[in-house]
Amino acid sequence: MLMRNIAPSPMRRFAAGIDVGPLEVRLVIASRARRGRRPIAVEWIAFAPLAPGSVSGADLVDRAAVSQALSSLCARWPRRRAMRGMPCAMAIPARAMVESAQAVNPQLEARVEAASAAGIALAAVDCEPSAALRALVYAARCILRPGARFVALWAGYDGVHGWRVADGAVRANVRFPGGEHGDLESALRALADNEVLDRALVGGDIHLFERVGLALADIGECVGCTAVPFECASFGIGGRTSGCHADWRRAAGLAVAFGMALGGVSE
Repeated sequence: MLMRNIAPSPMRRFAAGIDVGPLEVRLVIASRARRGRRPIAVEWIAFAPLAPGSVSGADLVDRAAVSQALSSLCARWPRRRAMRGMPCAMAIPARAMVESAQAVNPQLEARVEAASAAGIALAAVDCEPSAALRALVYAARCILRPGARFVALWAGYDGVHGWRVADGAVRANVRFPGGEHGDLESALRALADNEVLDRALVGGDIHLFERVGLALADIGECVGCTAVPFECASFGIGGRTSGCHADWRRAAGLAVAFGMALGGVSE
């Protein structure tokens, strides 16, 4: 179990990010040197499948299945270090976070209980788009020049969220469906707004873009720059990450889990 192993190095701060999707649970464990402004390293990434119907939208229909998946992920971490002092955070769909307190509280309680049953004490909960944006912005800082202008795109179960970032600040955002645009291409073109952009970083369910006929090259054409997928494994220590997945489409889905872990090691 995640909570009962050898203590991690006191020289590094560790954090875990958890993303519960409709068909799988994703876990990213990240670390950062406690002193200095050293890069963040991804220590471990892993997936555990969920039976269809275990999660429906924001609802954890089968909490036991989610807990079992989390337990299996924690047990597979090869370093088997104690996590009592490591912050663990879980994402929650944005739709659940904007509802009334009466609707949000059961969602939060369900996640706390599911994690607790797996031996994990959650330190934080954040909405999926915020976590994804955090991950994409960090990735952009690693590969682009300071002050670069770029687009961050994340596809979740309820659609696509997009942000245009310049000089470290979000200048514009779109959501599809749910906004004023009739199709995703129009939403992407409006987000770019004819600005000269350095890159478009794409995370989440890449298959969602492909199902509406948009490959990465098509996304790039819409926003006027090269589009690349979010790549979590590139942050591994020495360029290598335990448990990394060769399928870049699936690996792009780790943006939320990485964003949650990123928040923990950055505090």
